[in-house]
Amino acid sequence: MIRELDKILTPQIKSEGVRYTKTTVLDGKIKVLTSEPQNHVSITEGQAVVSAVSQDAANLGLGYIRQLEVYFDGSVPVCEFDYFSPSLSYRGFLIDVCRHFVPVDELKRIIGLMAMIGYNTFQWHLTDDQGWRFPVDGYPLIEKISTKRDNEEYENVKLSYEGMYSDADLRDVVSFCTSVGVTVVPEIDVPGHATALLAAYPIFGCTGRILNVQKKWGIFKDVLNPASKELWTFLDAVVGKLASIFPGPYIHIGGDECPYDQWEQNPDCLALMKEQGIESASALQGYFTSRLASVVTAHGKRAMGWDEVVDSPSIDKSVVVMSWRGLDGARIATSRGHNVILCPQQGMYFDKGYTEDDFEPRQWGTYSVKDSFDIDLFMKELEPERRALIIGAQCNIFTERMRSGREMEYMMFPRAFALSDNMCLGDDRNWQKTLSRREAIKELCWKLNIVCSPAKWEAKGSGLMKVQVI
Repeated sequence: MIRELDKILTPQIKSEGVRYTKTTVLDGKIKVLTSEPQNHVSITEGQAVVSAVSQDAANLGLGYIRQLEVYFDGSVPVCEFDYFSPSLSYRGFLIDVCRHFVPVDELKRIIGLMAMIGYNTFQWHLTDDQGWRFPVDGYPLIEKISTKRDNEEYENVKLSYEGMYSDADLRDVVSFCTSVGVTVVPEIDVPGHATALLAAYPIFGCTGRILNVQKKWGIFKDVLNPASKELWTFLDAVVGKLASIFPGPYIHIGGDECPYDQWEQNPDCLALMKEQGIESASALQGYFTSRLASVVTAHGKRAMGWDEVVDSPSIDKSVVVMSWRGLDGARIATSRGHNVILCPQQGMYFDKGYTEDDFEPRQWGTYSVKDSFDIDLFMKELEPERRALIIGAQCNIFTERMRSGREMEYMMFPRAFALSDNMCLGDDRNWQKTLSRREAIKELCWKLNIVCSPAKWEAKGSGLMKVQVI
């Protein structure tokens, strides 16, 4: 069967009606040319040439060739085609491994497919209330306590749920990502969402009381103490370790959903606020964010944070802001000169369901494949100089309801394909062309041993929530 290649490749290619008469085997013989006037893939007998305007665009071309090798069972069609330059330079995806641990092999399987279809950044959510997933030199209680939590799924049996990546595991994932053109952004979520850390080292908190690693989901009042000298020594060690393992430019420092109750009552926090002339707990979080950002900078990296960091009146201008609660975070951040990544939960959080069916391992809210295709990632409401501060977008998947990588795959695919067209093509995307690849997308996932949801692609008549990002 002769296939039209523009009806199987993601993101949508520029050329139409691309056909072929024979196939060939490349055996790794691919030549890459950058700084070219346009993006083009040419496959001849036994070899391929990717010509691209940049290395990022070249990686997209290599992804197309990898897709063809999957579709054609190791061979590729002799053909040529043009393709679009990515509309966004940062095209990310987040995987939470704290609520439920994801083994390295499963991570690689998902990362490999995401790289193949145009994503270039993996944010690794490594710490949260329910687990801290990597060791820190000099802090042995992290591995002993913070990586485990009680598992109460069975009566009369004491079990624990646990998981940790060794230094070798971290480097293995980084090496794999580098080989497929993906940058890794490690995340430590502080000063809130830190119960797992406080269970091991209560001295870093505001009360000193003994805690357990959380086994429930939610927002918890126990947070880190910005006035703790021991905490800043620890954070410097953590950032130093991450900077030494992860070669990418960013380290994400969290900053979301931090309750202020303990800060407003803790004598050390109140003394710090008086000493620094800090007038509110929100401004104290700004102090924490800026101080930690300076630690990140000292280790040669740049800090990222969730959009709560701009709830503070002022933070270090170098911090990249991820706007997840909607678009107001992006509006505020760009007005202050911050770079921004758009990841509004309305359509960009793949832990939301496709449908309202109870069998889906979903959080509240439902967004279809079409919703991910439609969502506006370019904020044309902003004047050009502020819009230029938006460097990319990201889909996120938090795993409270997903106990396995298979469930996570179900929630990610095929939405990730539609979002790739959105991120890479912008105004050039076409829903009917995306929809025409539906069967090919299922085939690609099947051949890669990836679960692909059979849910309806459009929300018409299904009672789903309409995407409205504000």
